[in-house]
Formats: sequence, structure tokens, C-alpha cells
Amino acid sequence: MSWLPLYNSWLFFVALLSLFLWKLIGVFSLLGLVTLSIFFLIREVMPYKVHYEFGFWLFILSEVAIFGTLFVMCLWSMDGATEPISSMMELPLLGSFLLIGSSITATTYHHCRGLEFSWIFLVVTIVLGLSFILLQIFEFYDCECDVLSNVYYAGAFSTVGLHFSHVFVGVSGLIVLMMLGANVVKQCYVNVAVWYWHFVDYVWLFVFLLLYFL
Repeated sequence: MSWLPLYNSWLFFVALLSLFLWKLIGVFSLLGLVTLSIFFLIREVMPYKVHYEFGFWLFILSEVAIFGTLFVMCLWSMDGATEPISSMMELPLLGSFLLIGSSITATTYHHCRGLEFSWIFLVVTIVLGLSFILLQIFEFYDCECDVLSNVYYAGAFSTVGLHFSHVFVGVSGLIVLMMLGANVVKQCYVNVAVWYWHFVDYVWLFVFLLLYFL
């Protein structure tokens, strides 16, 4: 049994304590502890690469719990007079087409990997993901409400912002794949990157339906 989960939970406690007390010594200690945690995590995980799939699905399960909590918060605080943070038929709808299109190109790259032209689909996926990021930034800038307006908007912006951060991480992972060589990276890493991107796309469909459509 690994001791890292206990260590990381204690690390999370230090992070929360530093955040609430605003102690710089806690911040510096946290950085050192995080570095140590990453070192031991890599050392512990490297001999057990065969378990990457199980670990990834555990990660997805935790993400589903987080997004599910935010969705429930938004639905609970929603009332008849609440307006969406942006018009459904404008930027959110365009963003949906961008992410659905990127999911198709990511799947094509995944299945055509090894062929000479497969990297083109990876590049298109990255371009569509970056376009969605720019679209979201413009949406936040153009929005008339903010996170302090009421409880619903606090939950809505937290949900959309969390999804935005996941898109950013997903695009970064795809860019790393392209830089390392679309047809050179081990298949397990490609699987995780593409599965993660599909997860981001599916979450956006729920975000669109619950926060913009309803």
C-alpha cells in the first residue's frame, strides 16, 4: 500500500491552512512539499505503467464528482428570473461546435496514428481547442454579470472556469504530444491524452445544457 495518498492529504491541509491564514511561510513550505511529492510520485509510478488506465479512470471519477457538485449547486440556486451568463445561440453554441469538431479530429488521429498524415488531425484538434479558449476569454470579457452577482452566477462561473482550465490542460497535453512526435510517443500516453480530451468535450455538453439552455 502506498503512503503517498496520506502524505498528499496532509499536503492539501497545509495548502488550505496557508490560504486561510495567508502565511507566506506556509506557501514556501507548500512549494517544497509539492516538489517532494512529485518526485516520489514519479518514482513510485514509473515501475507500474501498466496501471495507467485504472489510475486515469479513478481521476475521471473524481472529476465527475467535482463537476456534479457544481452542477447541483447551479440547479439548486437557479430561479425563473435568472439569466444565463451568455446567450445560448451565440458564443456558447459556437464553442459547442468547436469542441465537438475537435472530438472528431482527436478520434481520427487516435485511430489513424502511425499513418503519415495522422499528425494533421492532431494539429486541427489543437487549433480548435485554442479557438475555444479564445472564445471563452471573449465571453468572460463581454459578460455583463460576474461571480459576485449572486449564488447562481458564482456557481456558474466556477463551473465554466473549471471547465476552461481543463480545456487549457488538455490543449497543453496535445501540444506536448505534437512536440514529442505524434507517431513516436508511447500508445498509453496518447490514449490518456485523447480520453481526457473526450472527457472535456462531454463535460461541456452538460455545461451547455444546464447553464445556457435551461
